[in-house]
Amino acid sequence: MQRLIILLFGLLSYAVFFATFLYLVAFVGNLQHSGLVQWLPWLPELVPHSIDAGRETGVIGLALIVNLALIALFGMQHSVMARTGFKAWLTRMLPASAERSFYVLLASVMLIVLFWQWRPIPMVIWEAQSTVGITLGWSVFALGFLLVLLSTFLIDHFDLFGLKQVWSRFSNRSLPKPRFVTPMFYRLVRHPLYLGFILAFWAGPVMTVGGMLFAAAMTSYILIAIRFEERDLVRILGPEYERYCDQVPMLVPGLNALSPAAREKELS
Repeated sequence: MQRLIILLFGLLSYAVFFATFLYLVAFVGNLQHSGLVQWLPWLPELVPHSIDAGRETGVIGLALIVNLALIALFGMQHSVMARTGFKAWLTRMLPASAERSFYVLLASVMLIVLFWQWRPIPMVIWEAQSTVGITLGWSVFALGFLLVLLSTFLIDHFDLFGLKQVWSRFSNRSLPKPRFVTPMFYRLVRHPLYLGFILAFWAGPVMTVGGMLFAAAMTSYILIAIRFEERDLVRILGPEYERYCDQVPMLVPGLNALSPAAREKELS
């Protein structure tokens, strides 16, 4: 019975994550006010809140504080629960096979709270006027989220979101030992998933004050998260990951990767 409960919990967590990811795409792109409504007339009802629409802005200063607090809340949950020490503590209370699903579920809940409480600040900073500019903005936006999704499958989507762990527990099979692999995009940059998010957050044909606040704060969080994540990876994978850092840039293809001395300084 416990194995079935853990499996159902993992499936529920994944379903919540996938719905949240789709809503994130609509939230960032304000898709309920885009041309997609011609083909998807139910979008405005399905997406009541987005970066530039939904709630009253209220006092600008308070809106800025609330929005930054929401991003900080998501960032703290996402980073603290991703650390190996926290995982070890959590598995004293939860079955190890459910730990990843619990993390995924809580991260999704934090994003849902952000969607719900976000205060739009829709003053336009820039807006593409030409067909070429609008097409380019939407193309980079779509490419960013596509890169995110593809990157998860390249490194094992079902393990990343907890399904492999709960299925292994249900089927009474041991998980294979993780292997360090660098498929496709991972040969160009160390974090293509994060690069995809950055592209999506900064792209689109319109940039508002609220959109720039979201993009800048999330980009800052990503850069901080990478630093902690790579510390853990160096501890887990050792010299193999250190060599990878020496050879492959963090986020921008073509840039020189860190020298050993620079990497040591960054991770210290």
